[in-house]
Amino acid sequence: MGYPPYHPIHPIIEAAGGITEVVVTSESENTGNRPRRNWHPGVRARLLLAFLGITTFAVMASGVGIFSFREVGRHLDIIDSRIPPTLSAFELSRSAERIISAAPTLLAATDPIRQELAKAEIATAMAGLQRELDGLKDEDAEHLPVGNIEELVNSLLANLGILKELVSHRLEANGRINSLRENAFQVGKEIRRLLAPWLLVVGSQIDMLVDTAAAGGDDTDGKIPTLASLIATRQLLRSAQIEVSTVMNMLSEAAAASEQRRLPVLTLQLGLALRKLEEMVKEFDPKLRSLFLLQLKKLQGHIEGTDTIADARSRELTLIGQGDRLLAETRALSEKLTVAIDQLGIVAKLEIGDAISDVLSVQQRSTRTLLLAVALSLLTSILIVWRYVGGNIVGRLTQLSSATLAIAAGRLDTEVAVEGSDEISAMARAIEILRRNTLERDEFETANRYKSRFLASASHDLRQPISALTLFVAQLHNESEPEERSRLITRIDTAVSAMNKLFQALLDMSKIDAGALEPNFGKFPIAPLLSRMESTFAQIAGNKGVRLRAVPSSVWVNSDTILLERILLNLVSNAVRNTTHGGIVIGCRRRGEKLRVDVCDSGPGIAPEHLQSIFQEHVQLEPTIPGAHDGLGLGLAIVDRLSRLLDHKIEIASSVGKGSRFSIFVPIAAAEAGSMTAAASPPGITDPVQGKYIAVIDDDALVLSGIGGILQSWGSEVITAESAEQAVAALSLHAQKPHLIISDYRLKNERTGIETINTLRNAFGDAIPAFLISGDTSPEVTNDAQEHNFQLLHKPVSPLRLRALINRLLKPDSMSG
Repeated sequence: MGYPPYHPIHPIIEAAGGITEVVVTSESENTGNRPRRNWHPGVRARLLLAFLGITTFAVMASGVGIFSFREVGRHLDIIDSRIPPTLSAFELSRSAERIISAAPTLLAATDPIRQELAKAEIATAMAGLQRELDGLKDEDAEHLPVGNIEELVNSLLANLGILKELVSHRLEANGRINSLRENAFQVGKEIRRLLAPWLLVVGSQIDMLVDTAAAGGDDTDGKIPTLASLIATRQLLRSAQIEVSTVMNMLSEAAAASEQRRLPVLTLQLGLALRKLEEMVKEFDPKLRSLFLLQLKKLQGHIEGTDTIADARSRELTLIGQGDRLLAETRALSEKLTVAIDQLGIVAKLEIGDAISDVLSVQQRSTRTLLLAVALSLLTSILIVWRYVGGNIVGRLTQLSSATLAIAAGRLDTEVAVEGSDEISAMARAIEILRRNTLERDEFETANRYKSRFLASASHDLRQPISALTLFVAQLHNESEPEERSRLITRIDTAVSAMNKLFQALLDMSKIDAGALEPNFGKFPIAPLLSRMESTFAQIAGNKGVRLRAVPSSVWVNSDTILLERILLNLVSNAVRNTTHGGIVIGCRRRGEKLRVDVCDSGPGIAPEHLQSIFQEHVQLEPTIPGAHDGLGLGLAIVDRLSRLLDHKIEIASSVGKGSRFSIFVPIAAAEAGSMTAAASPPGITDPVQGKYIAVIDDDALVLSGIGGILQSWGSEVITAESAEQAVAALSLHAQKPHLIISDYRLKNERTGIETINTLRNAFGDAIPAFLISGDTSPEVTNDAQEHNFQLLHKPVSPLRLRALINRLLKPDSMSG
């Protein structure tokens, strides 16, 4: 079997009219005189002959079918003449049903918008009803009972017109009720506002007299009558408050009364309540009496007279009763219309049924004839396909398909058989060339994959030491003590050294993929490695509220120190990333001749079905905490690859909701003289947020809980409130001025955060540092904050930006200014 010379673009394939001509260039091809070859039909010619034979018998079957369809069509014309009246009858019925269903909605409308919507729905249904009725009269429907239907439709339309007017009057009455009720409630509010200050004054006077009596003053007996008078006054004011509330409740009941007979009772009770209030007011202070009588007179206008809430509700109930009666009459007309339409449908169905019987008779005769012609056509088609198509074309295509599927499945060593000189052979040659091209492409992709894995690994593993390095540099900027700065510089140097080692380890990782990395085994103490883990991650974990500790160990092990450190770095960083509370412990246990190095955390844990998949590349489980997927999913995959290379067993123990333990078993080695001891844990870092009182004001409970919770996790004392008044009260209880104020821009009662901050500053007499947060990103809010010299953070606020701004505002120089 010979193949043309290999070239990425070797075959020139042209498709024209379903014929594929393949021209293959070859150096051995002779363009001189050639002997003439006999004509061999190609794929197109063979298929054309087969389809021609099949088509001949299909045309015969079609002729029989056309004749049958013509006979059926002639009888269907009869049915077609009967169907439009029937459909019109059904549409009449549906339009009537829509009108009846919309009428209660119109009657129940409580505002002009709903009234107009119900009117529009009824108008549409009425137009459809009239249109169907006109169409039914225009059609050839003299034999159908249409006259009675038209009379019922006209009556139904007249009733609906009256119903619309009733609904308009009812809405006017309802609007008057709402207006009167709002005015009455406003008077009630004014009365309560009038009584409240007097109650406060009388209460404070009572408290003062009681305190004086308790202290044992000289004139205690003489103040007892005054105290009794004040208590009686307070009781009278409270009774007046209760009576006003009773009047308001009875007015609300009158506005919503469902029965006419209840309204006179309520009117009588309201009058009695007014008389009672008039009697009470006589004992009021003269100043209060005049103001109270003025409001009582306003309230009396809504209870007695010709334009009261009870009268307006009575008119509305009368209109509702008229509407219900009219609706019942409309339903009766609809039922009569439905009966008439049903009779029309029955007559039309009987006529259609007779026509259908004739069609079925013709269809049965035609079906038998057509089946005979189709069976003959099918039999001849099977013979042609079996002899001419299946024997040659399908068999070769099946072989080509099997080879193609094998190549698609990745078995590129499967060669494609090339036989003959027709189009299928040309296709086989093209696929064989593509197979060779794919083999070469895969070699390039393998090399590119090694490069991609190297870059992904570098991105994943360098984040941890760089993060630690960034934190140390930030501390160095704020540290003035030479001894502390020296310690930080030492730790920065350690982090840089760790990064250099990681660069070398990443290069070795690329060698793992290429099979060229050889571990450098040696004996070394495990203590310095554990100390470096604690030094690198303690502060990162601490910033999340998680305590990280490495338990010292004096054991020596036999391993590759760089690769083992690489494994532990990935395990510890994974624990820090997925743990939000509790702690992380790095420790060792002897297990025979092995040392089990454990990384234990109190994170969310791993379900048993995921314990194996987490070691695959780019596999990350569904996150249970924010930020848990800040990586490429390579950390544990690198751990697995390196542990296999070092022949160190990896073990996992995890419980969902409780935490996980990742362990690596390392061979124990004999200790040598001069072993290193574990480094001490780094001292704590001064936090400007620690111990500060921070007031957070927002009218959203979730936002208060979120911001308050994260500030408390940073060590702050947090006072949360929904307004400036609440914040002042809470801070007064603590007898503490806040160090910082955080307020939402938009608060309740149309107040802004700027007003709230100024209120707190005035209350404490100091320009307390403050900033705003808001979910409103409009330019107006931003400009307002800038004009008042306030920093503004837009929601959602990330913890990083929140912490940065708080730290900046709580700096000593910021707080002093």
